[in-house]
Amino acid sequence: MASSSSSSRRKEKVSRVTKNANPSGWISDEEIRGNFLYWRHIKIVVPHKYLDLQLFKKEGFLYQEWIAYQGLTSFVQMKGDYYPNLVEVFYTNLRVLNGVIHSRIKGVKITIDDNVWSNIAGLKAEGLDSHIRDSDSNKWLTKRAIYINFLRYPGRYKVDKQYLDDGLNNEEKIISYVLTWLLLPRRFVEDIMSTEDVFLLNAIKTRIPTNWVAVLKDHMIDARDKCAHKLPYVVFISKVLVLQGVHVFEEDKLLFNK
Repeated sequence: MASSSSSSRRKEKVSRVTKNANPSGWISDEEIRGNFLYWRHIKIVVPHKYLDLQLFKKEGFLYQEWIAYQGLTSFVQMKGDYYPNLVEVFYTNLRVLNGVIHSRIKGVKITIDDNVWSNIAGLKAEGLDSHIRDSDSNKWLTKRAIYINFLRYPGRYKVDKQYLDDGLNNEEKIISYVLTWLLLPRRFVEDIMSTEDVFLLNAIKTRIPTNWVAVLKDHMIDARDKCAHKLPYVVFISKVLVLQGVHVFEEDKLLFNK
C-alpha cells in the first residue's frame, strides 16, 4: 500500500502549497463556525493512501481479484491533489437529504449522488449492505466464527486477543489493512478489527456483492458526527469540489510529485 508519507519501490513525494485562505470565513452561521473552529483541533484530515495493485500482482497475491470483483479497483488506486481546509469545511456543512450527501463551500452547493460516485469513484449503488450486522447477507453469521475461519492457526484463538489482524492469513490480513487505512479509516486501535471490518472482510473474501456506495456514504456521515475524529476520502472529495465549481486557486493544497 502506498501513501502520502511513504511508498515502496516506486517513490512519490508529497509537497504542500500553502496560501493565506481562512476557512472559517467561508461559514456564515455563527454557531456552525464556532463548532468548526472547536472541532478542527480535534478532528484530523486523514492523509491520502492508495494501492498499487499491479505491484501486488507481481508478488503473487490474489486479493486484488477480490477487490476487482467488488468494483473497488478505481477507488483504491485513486490518486490526486487535495485541499485539507476545504475537506474540513465540507464535513462541517455535510447534510443528508433523501439519502444524498450535500454540503456547501464558498457559496457552491455540493451534491454527491449516485452519478458522482459512479463517475469519480467508479462505484455503483447496488449490492447488499454487507457492513450491517443484521443485513440479509449476515443474519446467519457471527463475528467470532468469521474471524476464526480466517486465522492462520484457528486453534490458537484466545478471547483476550480476539479480532487482532496480525493473526489472519496473509491475503485476509492485507484486506484488513485496506479496510483500516484506506476504505474505513476510523479505528482508535488500528490492529483490532471492528464488527463492521469482520463482516466486510467476509464479503470481500467470499465475493458477496456489496453496496460500497452505502458503506462509504455511511462512513462519511459518521465522520461528520462529533464523536468521530478522522475525516476520510480527501482526494475523492477534492475531485468532487473541483468538478462542481469550487474555486481552489488560493487554497492550501497537498501535491503528489512522482
